[in-house]
Amino acid sequence: MKLNYKKLGKYIEVVNIRNKELKVERLLGVSIKKILMPSIANTVGTNMKTYKIIKKNQFAYGSVTSRNGDKISIALLEDFDEAIVSQAYTVFEVIDTNELNPEYLMMWFRRPEFDRYARFMSHGSARETFDWDEMEEVELPIPTIEKQNEIVKEYNTIVNRIKLNETLNQKLEETAQAIYKHWFVDFEFPNEDGKPYKSSGGKMVYNEELEKEIPDGWGVNNLSLIASYLNGLAMQKFEPETEDYLPVIKIKELNQGYTDTNSGKASKNIPKEYIINNGDVIFSWSGTLKVDIWCGNKGGLNQHLFKVTSEKYNKWFYYLWTKYHLNEFNRIAEGKKTSMGHIKREDLNNAYVLIPKKMELDMMDKTMNTLVENIIILKLENRKLSNIKDSLLSKMSKVELEKEIII
Repeated sequence: MKLNYKKLGKYIEVVNIRNKELKVERLLGVSIKKILMPSIANTVGTNMKTYKIIKKNQFAYGSVTSRNGDKISIALLEDFDEAIVSQAYTVFEVIDTNELNPEYLMMWFRRPEFDRYARFMSHGSARETFDWDEMEEVELPIPTIEKQNEIVKEYNTIVNRIKLNETLNQKLEETAQAIYKHWFVDFEFPNEDGKPYKSSGGKMVYNEELEKEIPDGWGVNNLSLIASYLNGLAMQKFEPETEDYLPVIKIKELNQGYTDTNSGKASKNIPKEYIINNGDVIFSWSGTLKVDIWCGNKGGLNQHLFKVTSEKYNKWFYYLWTKYHLNEFNRIAEGKKTSMGHIKREDLNNAYVLIPKKMELDMMDKTMNTLVENIIILKLENRKLSNIKDSLLSKMSKVELEKEIII
């Protein structure tokens, strides 16, 4: 056993309370992001009396690790007083919270080192599991409860700031989309007198491409002509002994918002146009269709993504247009006779974009540029905060050891 490390089995115990009286209705599941979230399982005809009750500050984990990639599904119930989880989960709790803070323990479970340990210790033929016996053998540093509380407080300060930024960003996104709809769909942008254009009698003309009326003087173009949609490359593996590398930005990275040690690696010698930097707009055209502003540090562009740029228009214009019309793109993708829906160049050519007059576009820029730039600022701040959060988790294994060395 490592210096000052203690076996977890001394501090935790299984809880097995069933929902026999059907008093608890909130059904949660454990995600690989290590949070308890509303379950998407089909429970029609299921006997909910067999489901397990989990209470605040108790844990639930799934022992099967072979289906979760590199992570073990484990989470602490923090947001509700109680809920129910599938009987497939093991529910457990800390025996004495004056000795071990459940939040401190959950921090340990979030460490990638714990995931690697759990995967290494998993066993089985048809499927690999990390059973309760292995959980009890987990070793971790358990400093004084005061020190644990201090570490948890520092960690939560960062986590809460990240959540606040995410909330602010969501409001900015909603505001930008609402303004876009008001101006580009409802045509109620301010006229020369500052009044809503269409409802104030602004002149409308019929457009054949869109088959509807649009403001007089506005033009129409297809999406591929107002911006460049550069398809990424099938990244070649780099030579670790002879060169540095770039992380590869794929659909997975776009969904999580950053690259990590599990991302692919590609040579830094790829053409610069295929390198993604913070602030670039990326559109995933295959599988899960999504458009987003990248803020997860430099990387190489995978072949299932488009890098979207424009020499004529500011990024809010093509970013918000593509984002607003994702439902239409999803409809097109679902109609493709492939195992995984996707968007082709011809779909971009057939996606028509309204082009405002210069005066109105300049007026929109003043509002939209500010919104999009603030979105980028908050995303970059969250990336830095996430790095600090990860650093705190990585230092947990040293905090008590360092203390002993100093003494």
